[in-house]
Amino acid sequence: MSKLWVIVLGTAVAAVVAAGLYLNLTSTDAGISQAMASDPDALVVEVAADEHIIGDPNAPVTIVEYASLTCPHCAAFHTEILPEVKKQLLDTGKARLVYRDFPLDQLALRASALVRCALPLQRPAMLSLLFQTQATWARSQDPMGALTQIGRGVGMSEAAANACLQDQTVLDKVIAQRLEGEQKYKVASTPSFIIGGKLYGGGLSVEQMVELVTKGDL
Repeated sequence: MSKLWVIVLGTAVAAVVAAGLYLNLTSTDAGISQAMASDPDALVVEVAADEHIIGDPNAPVTIVEYASLTCPHCAAFHTEILPEVKKQLLDTGKARLVYRDFPLDQLALRASALVRCALPLQRPAMLSLLFQTQATWARSQDPMGALTQIGRGVGMSEAAANACLQDQTVLDKVIAQRLEGEQKYKVASTPSFIIGGKLYGGGLSVEQMVELVTKGDL
């Protein structure tokens, strides 16, 4: 077991996971009026060039999403809300969305690792497929086998997918991203969004997200 995973298990949240319980920290739709800024001062979020970015990398507004691949609310955002957000904000160059991992359980951790092991051009399709079929693979009697099949569906070999799901180096990187979100930005639920230096916990509608990007005090 890696040292980093030991650190995670030391937290109250990970302790629940270690006990074998499904961890569900998803929140209901919060709405703009209930959105919470984690600090009176704007959060400064640095984005690396190799992160999962949707939209123009040079867009003036950055939307950072923290999500878990086993979170139903996250799946709802990606399948129902994101397509219109992409049309109105991302494709028009008004904003970019940076996807970050915040796994709520071991299965989400492995799924996140699988996305990271895919080739850059394969990752958007894999992420979309995982959210679209979440109810199937996440509830499968053999979820790891289901993840392997998803990997094969976007061009990975079975051997590569299986190796990825057990690659501790990749798993540690996913865990590190969750830890950063939790400790640095005070992320406590999924999905959570950082827009204009403020943290919003809970689902946001298309209208709310457009308002925050185009009319908010950014």
